[in-house]
Amino acid sequence: MKLRFIEIKMKKRGEKPTFMLSVIIRLLSLAMGLGVVAALFLLQGVNPLLLYFNIFRVAFFTQYGLAETLSRMIPLLCIGIGLSVPFRAKIDNIGAEGQFLVGAIAAAGVAFSFPDLPAVLLIPLMFAAGFALGALWAIPVAIFRVMGKFKGADVVLSFLMVFPAYLLIVYLVNGPWKDPEGWGFTQSPLFPVNSQIWQLPGTRIHLTILLVLALTFLIHYYLVRTKEGIPETKLGYEINVVGENPEAGAAAGINFLKIALITMIISGGMAGLAGVGEVAGNLLRLRPEISTGLGFTGIVVAWLGGLNPLGIILSSLFFAGLLAGGVEIQMAGLPVTVIDLFNGSILFFVLLAEFFMRFKIEWRILK
Repeated sequence: MKLRFIEIKMKKRGEKPTFMLSVIIRLLSLAMGLGVVAALFLLQGVNPLLLYFNIFRVAFFTQYGLAETLSRMIPLLCIGIGLSVPFRAKIDNIGAEGQFLVGAIAAAGVAFSFPDLPAVLLIPLMFAAGFALGALWAIPVAIFRVMGKFKGADVVLSFLMVFPAYLLIVYLVNGPWKDPEGWGFTQSPLFPVNSQIWQLPGTRIHLTILLVLALTFLIHYYLVRTKEGIPETKLGYEINVVGENPEAGAAAGINFLKIALITMIISGGMAGLAGVGEVAGNLLRLRPEISTGLGFTGIVVAWLGGLNPLGIILSSLFFAGLLAGGVEIQMAGLPVTVIDLFNGSILFFVLLAEFFMRFKIEWRILK
């Protein structure tokens, strides 16, 4: 019997898929991700079609559920939009969770330090501090990625920096910011009233949503907007070139360190803003469990949205609906952590689709 060998080659596609094709591919990857989770539901004796129906019925077609969906959309959109910026430059910031947490810490520090400032000054100061500390938490990732010349450095360091941020919150709410009337709960006191972001009456939808939508528009206009497939701004063009071909960018004189710093500052700052909004517009106090994985969910939101602001708005709304309808998962007798299965499964298929949109596999049997 004659042995035959297979030669496999990976080639970059000459042309990018059309907008409509990329939308169809991402919708198919979403369907496959939901299909995998549905199979797991079946193994647990749960009807997945009925469960999906109930989740989205509650999330989008009940007054309370829709309000909860929009409330949960705020941090997901803010984080997802921020993450899309370095992702476009092929810099992998998977540590938005840590940047989110330090943004919340900054908000709490400002609120407790200046309790007598009027809200019109105090709340903008909290947002500024949250953006600054979130950006500061992200800067080492950019430096280590470029100066270390190791492509996985951004993944490793950004992930590792989540843990000191979490431990810092644990220290603060068990030490200097411990609630003296907490009844055993690990938390800070309530924020001063003038530091609490205004909510739509009867809901948890807070005014941060207007800030996030405004920043989404600005990022689209200055970094993403294209004409005939070419970014219209200098910075957007440089980010695109670095992401598509770093060697070509270096040859054209584009400073990779500058792009890495700018994109990571935007990304970390946006995650920090999300932390401010969540702690001052929703929880109204600092707790170790403030995030519940929002920073990691933001990664899936950004990729499912195709790193495009409009797509990220829709994907953040979808995942917010999953979170808001999560009560139906518990009523079906499943743990609410099942939502993590959605994140992992959808992210796997979205990244797989992204790979095949960029590359094609060719093979032949060697004689």
